[in-house]
Amino acid sequence: MRLGSFQMRILLWTWALLLAVLGVIFFYSTSVVEKELVADIEIRSKSEIESIKWLIRDHAAFADERDFSEWVDAFGYSLGSRITYIADGRVVADSDVQFGDLGDLDDHSARPEVVAALEHGWGANVRRSDTLGKDMLYVASKMEAASGVPEGVIRLAVSFSTVSERLALLRRNILWIFVATFGAALVLSLIMSNNMTREIRSFSALAESIGRGEYSRRLRRVPGGEFKPLAESVNAMAQSIERSMRIVHDQKGQLQAIFQGMHEGVLTLDGEGRIESFNPALDEMFNMPESSKGRTPIEVSRRFEIQDLVDSILADPGEGSRSVQIDLLDDRTVEVKAETYQDQNGVRKIILVFHDITEMKRSEKGLRDFVANASHQLRTPLTSIKGYTETLIDMPPADPEAARGFLETVLKNADHMDKVISSMLALAKSEQMGKRLELKPVSGREHLSRAVDDLTPWASERSITFETRTPEGEMMVMGETDGLLHVFHNLINNAVKYSPDGGRITVSAEDDGESIVFCVEDQGPGISRELSTKVFERFYRVDENTIDGSGSAGLGLAICRRIVKNFGGEIWHDGYGEDIRGARFCFRLDKPA
Repeated sequence: MRLGSFQMRILLWTWALLLAVLGVIFFYSTSVVEKELVADIEIRSKSEIESIKWLIRDHAAFADERDFSEWVDAFGYSLGSRITYIADGRVVADSDVQFGDLGDLDDHSARPEVVAALEHGWGANVRRSDTLGKDMLYVASKMEAASGVPEGVIRLAVSFSTVSERLALLRRNILWIFVATFGAALVLSLIMSNNMTREIRSFSALAESIGRGEYSRRLRRVPGGEFKPLAESVNAMAQSIERSMRIVHDQKGQLQAIFQGMHEGVLTLDGEGRIESFNPALDEMFNMPESSKGRTPIEVSRRFEIQDLVDSILADPGEGSRSVQIDLLDDRTVEVKAETYQDQNGVRKIILVFHDITEMKRSEKGLRDFVANASHQLRTPLTSIKGYTETLIDMPPADPEAARGFLETVLKNADHMDKVISSMLALAKSEQMGKRLELKPVSGREHLSRAVDDLTPWASERSITFETRTPEGEMMVMGETDGLLHVFHNLINNAVKYSPDGGRITVSAEDDGESIVFCVEDQGPGISRELSTKVFERFYRVDENTIDGSGSAGLGLAICRRIVKNFGGEIWHDGYGEDIRGARFCFRLDKPA
């Protein structure tokens, strides 16, 4: 073991620390602890002297000095301490000396504790007693004359052996501490010596771990200067590699979560066009078998369009992204988009992304149907208006009544076009309002009564009567005034329109506890079961080629359905009961909470 080696430095520092600690302990035990013990004994001795002084003052007058000496002897025996009373240097009483031997004692006026007591009231001193032959702690206090005892100094002597015993016990404990500390230092030295060899091995183990891809391992910081720069460099390198790999793993986890959570189906293919992986969305579309990996797309999907797309990319990879649309068996339409990428080895691979565009196709079809229906609804009356107008201009009828008939026809078709456009605007408004509508409690009874009152004159012209069956109360529902009134107007208007002359329209309401169901029933021709849902579609009419005198556009029930849906309710046709002769439309709205 070389003197300047790291191992020897550890041992020297350990021993130096041990000596410093022991030195502090010895200093504390021989000075501080001793002073504290002496001070504690002085305090207790002063308290005992005060008690003795009080007892003397409270005692009846002593007969003579012998009587006082005998009292001191008895009290000193019971207290277990030596009590001495000194007057003018002469020992008047001493609990450890017989009264007859007091005259042989030396003059005590020059004792340090007596001098201090006479000058300052209290005095203390530690010295060896000539009388007892051992170290004693003397504590003295000046006392005035009382109970026949002359003025003097009362002194209490306590054996210093108690302090010596405590110091001896402390020194023995220090010795055991020294032995234990030295043993611990020896063990620590051996551990540190072995650590040096272990540190060298740790360099080799860390290098092997990094080679195996285990980047989380680190070298302990070496206290010595020999290996510290190397250990810090190796740790910094491992930390940098670990940080980079953590980022890679995090990004991989994020991509995996995106891959698994996408609504679009994703299929990855290798350089030969065989399946490497796919996500749950694609499995839902094509019910991919467990043995899909390693097979071609046509083998698992049975769709030649997908295989043709893959083959075209494999044949000409530089052409860029391509796509194809396919129709699935469940009436869904999927757009398949293909992209190529290169892996870490430079191999070109393919990703197929399957977008479900069913809703988009349905929206496009709905828009086309809407435009076609709107054009149809407007073209027929517009053609009639144009024809009759041209006739009036080119060949005006000589008979004024015939001209009036032409103009009435023009007016009727113009009214029809106005209703079509108004209904289209109302439908668009209802769809837009549904996004920001704030519902509030409104009275179902009030709005129902208003609608019936508004349409009663028209119904009376054809002798049509109304029968109302509703529960008591206001029938409060969650909705909006204009919308609810529009629904009642439309349903009752249809009932009047299709009821026979002299017929009866039944308007009813029923409270089921959480909502209120309103129904309007007529005695008209009714609606077949297969058409009960189509009547709520836009522009749907039982006879699409007929424009009746009321100018119906086929949008009324579609608007009602949108309004009721905006209110959080539902509407339906329920005209197939035993007691129902015509059509019966019902809708449900929630009651206020």
